[in-house]
Amino acid sequence: MRLAALLLSTILCLGAAAQQPRDVEGAKRTIAAIQELLKQRPDDATLYFWLGRSHAEMGDAKAAVAALEKTLELGDGYLPTQDLFAPVWDEAAFKSVYARMAARLPRLDFAPTAFELQDRTLIPEGIAYDAPSHSFFVGSVAHGKVVRIDRDRAVSDFAGEDARLDHVLGIAVDAPRRMLYVVSTSALTEKGEQSRRNAIVAFEIDTKKLAGRYEVPDARQLNDVAVAPGGRVFTSDSASGAIYEIAVKGPGPTRELVPPDRIRGSNGLAASPDAARLYVAHSTGIAVVDISTKEVKRVANETRESVAAIDGLYAWQGELIGVQNLTNPGRVIVMSLGKNGESITRVRTLLSHHHNALYEPTTGAIGEDAFYLLAATGVTHFDRQGRIDRPDSVPAPTVLRIPLPR
Repeated sequence: MRLAALLLSTILCLGAAAQQPRDVEGAKRTIAAIQELLKQRPDDATLYFWLGRSHAEMGDAKAAVAALEKTLELGDGYLPTQDLFAPVWDEAAFKSVYARMAARLPRLDFAPTAFELQDRTLIPEGIAYDAPSHSFFVGSVAHGKVVRIDRDRAVSDFAGEDARLDHVLGIAVDAPRRMLYVVSTSALTEKGEQSRRNAIVAFEIDTKKLAGRYEVPDARQLNDVAVAPGGRVFTSDSASGAIYEIAVKGPGPTRELVPPDRIRGSNGLAASPDAARLYVAHSTGIAVVDISTKEVKRVANETRESVAAIDGLYAWQGELIGVQNLTNPGRVIVMSLGKNGESITRVRTLLSHHHNALYEPTTGAIGEDAFYLLAATGVTHFDRQGRIDRPDSVPAPTVLRIPLPR
């Protein structure tokens, strides 16, 4: 989920909602933490971007611009969003560096609409595709349900109240085993945090039958779920950074694959084709986890392009596809991996922020012929009281069809 406020309160751990009051003390702590990280990674453009964001939070336009100038010097693919840089948005110096960052971004905006949902109160965050039935599944943050869109684009409720779903975030299809896995969390609201619930809920795709509910009691806020080849299921806890394996194949407890605080702001997940490694998108890049040994490594980015703050992450033909929505207003990229799978050697933009349908894009799904992006979601309209803020300005949930490279 596009989670922004917790980002600065837990030092680069991506958290929830724009339009938050200024947290000057939190920004000061984050600035100090980033400056320590810059001693280890002095050429990390992403760290300078988040440093600029923190200075902007304090209303220090001069320092914010200086950090963004450094970002521009070291990297590409960055463009501040108004919700994250609001306190300095109208400053002349900020507008200057913003214009130069925008000029560096390629314009790739060909992506026709695949379908649009009529219910603007859905507030979708996760999407998955089931090839055998030619169906899409879209989750609802606001209503705690999953809807199905069939090959004729007919929309029907698939799962909801009977399954005791809370706010639905990531969803994933296991087509060979005909299963749909759904992230259910109560932690998006103040009330929900008082009696926190986090679970992966499994459904049989062909019958809609509830197949299992796998509680993750140690989680603070589950976010994404992914199925590895062979059927193993993994989920990320963005609030703590932990990664868990869900025991879907038999009795046994949830397995902690990565402990809290090891990966800051863990979000999108993608398994390698041999199911030996799990790629984890986080606030400053990509990590790779050896599933058998639990060893965690930072994937080296050998390009100038940003691979930070990716929401949805997907394995495709030996490459990774990522959906970004914080270090720029939104784009979809494909990342080529080195031979050992521990480096990124090339980044290509599939869709840039110029597309007029983009409104807080979050996740996507790989179809037979294209990548389907959940492009308009309105997720930041869902507030901590569980209400939809400014409902008249929430977009119709829109999915775009993005051609994949041949």
